Amino acid sequence: MARRTSPLLPKVARLLNDLGERLKLARLRRRLTAKLVAERAGMSVMTLRSLEAGSAGVTMGAYLSVMHVLGLEQDLNLLGSTDERGYRLQDSRLLSSKTSLGKKSASEPSLDIPKQRKLPTSHTSVIEAAYVSQDKLKNFPMNTHSLSELLTRKPSQGT
Repeated sequence: MARRTSPLLPKVARLLNDLGERLKLARLRRRLTAKLVAERAGMSVMTLRSLEAGSAGVTMGAYLSVMHVLGLEQDLNLLGSTDERGYRLQDSRLLSSKTSLGKKSASEPSLDIPKQRKLPTSHTSVIEAAYVSQDKLKNFPMNTHSLSELLTRKPSQGT
């Protein structure tokens, strides 16, 4: 017997329905049958139908399996890649913690965050390294290895 899922807010349910619809359209554009995609993704046709209908009971792994079969798995890297709200919250916590400490020592970096964010160098802190310009990140592959490379890279002449 399947477990019941919690009801979703209407806005979230619409997002899930839209995702299922986009995956169905991607399957149809590739002229793949539901049976073939379900077999390749390792699920039943009924699960695929539920997924394409935007069911909240389908696991994230099932969605990712179908995305992989359709060649769309890299689109998952786009989720949360521009977390402006998170960056603002992080910045506000940093600002409030710096001001609550009282005096600033001469060695502390300035709290004025520049509009154009720089790639990290040996002279920038990890916090400053998190602020990389959007144009430099646009084509940068985001995974654990590339992020560690980004944070440990030595400065080049052009940067």
